[in-house]
Amino acid sequence: MTRRQKKMKTKKRNIKTPLLIVLALLLFLTGFGYAYVHNLLNSTIKEEIPQGEGELGIGDKEFEFEYEEEVVIPEGNEEDGELPYYYEDVKGITNIALFGVDAPLGKRGRSDAIMIVTIDRNTKKIKLSSIIRDSYVNIPDRGMDKVNHAYAFGGPELALKTINSNFHLDIKNFATVNFTTLPKVINTLGGVSITVTNAEATQITGLSKGGTYNLTGEQALDFVRIRKIDSDFARSDRQRTVIEAIIKKMLDKPVTSYPGILSNILPLITTNMGSNDILSLAGSVVTNGIRTIDQMRFPEDSYSSGQTIKGIYYYVFNRDSAIHSIGKYIYLDEKSTN
Repeated sequence: MTRRQKKMKTKKRNIKTPLLIVLALLLFLTGFGYAYVHNLLNSTIKEEIPQGEGELGIGDKEFEFEYEEEVVIPEGNEEDGELPYYYEDVKGITNIALFGVDAPLGKRGRSDAIMIVTIDRNTKKIKLSSIIRDSYVNIPDRGMDKVNHAYAFGGPELALKTINSNFHLDIKNFATVNFTTLPKVINTLGGVSITVTNAEATQITGLSKGGTYNLTGEQALDFVRIRKIDSDFARSDRQRTVIEAIIKKMLDKPVTSYPGILSNILPLITTNMGSNDILSLAGSVVTNGIRTIDQMRFPEDSYSSGQTIKGIYYYVFNRDSAIHSIGKYIYLDEKSTN
């Protein structure tokens, strides 16, 4: 290994894989048995959705924006030619959409947390890309609206179709967790360690000042729901922080505690992925030696702006720049210079 490679290696962060994949790896690699893992993973709530590319907005070349007259389109770095589909001719990339829905049990609600988990076997990375929930997009057959409304209008199918068609992606799989069940997940683990600021502490029940605390499930829910003290960008950061804390806490638990914990957690996850799909992805992480996680947020500030349209706040972005930046990042591992 060269000196440069060693230096790069020291900069890598410990992997924090998507929850379902982590759980599959932990169980399978610690000897619980293949059949047992299958049965446990099948305790998730299954929601089948169409897999046709047209039905999920993949490669829809007729799709376009319909901006309101008063919208000011932010400037971006323009590139010549038609807007590309970066996934074409690129292999070794698997994307999963993660939705966090904040609604009463039994209701769809809006997906107030939207993330894309990318397993990149080419660069041996897992990438976590947040989509800002107020992003102004064209929801198919509904018109221009906030991206997080798509889930409420048509569940994961319309949410995936909206993300794919607006950003030129090819996502077919999803996993959804309702924030109302978050306390149960976290309390099952015995709480999670989170560092909060003084401002954040004022929004969390039982806290009065900043510091590092083992938050209960109810306190963690307060934390991810904070809206008023800063921005939606900070809110998405808090959501990722809690997801990572859950995974860390799970990894620290003794192997003998997994069956009881997972029997409480997995039934709270809705997905179209079967146990074979999850185990296959988990295996690819291991066999490809994936050990790095990277994070980005889209659309980026440099080609976006908050605007009020007909009395409602939206995060308006230059679509051309967004397609190039998210496509290059997910499929080519190139970060935008916008």
